[in-house]
Amino acid sequence: MDATPSKRKQSSNVSSLVLESDNTSGTLFESHTDRKPRLFEPRKDRKHELRTAIATATSELDVQRARRDALEQESGLTVERARQLNDENIDRLHRYNDTKDAAQILFGKLAELKGKTIKEIYAEYDIDLDD
Repeated sequence: MDATPSKRKQSSNVSSLVLESDNTSGTLFESHTDRKPRLFEPRKDRKHELRTAIATATSELDVQRARRDALEQESGLTVERARQLNDENIDRLHRYNDTKDAAQILFGKLAELKGKTIKEIYAEYDIDLDD
């Protein structure tokens, strides 16, 4: 166990020596003081592109806000009221789906008791299979 950490220390020392010797020779690596961050340097044209994109997005947002306000005035509904109506409709859909699921369970039990398929039960009660 004691040999492993010392081997790690030796290998890290060796690699740092190799890097230092390569840095001083200048053949393979540049010294860390000569390197400049190339990935994060903003270019002037990139700054201009970003500013243009921000200005475009801001103007589109203003247009959408004006459109929303016009629709709000035209319909007489506020955003809050529209959200409330939407939430009420979603609640109604949940109740409908729960009722439909219960009915399908009952039709399945009825089919099982009568020894028929669900399709036959649906036909017997004149119910469309897509309902």
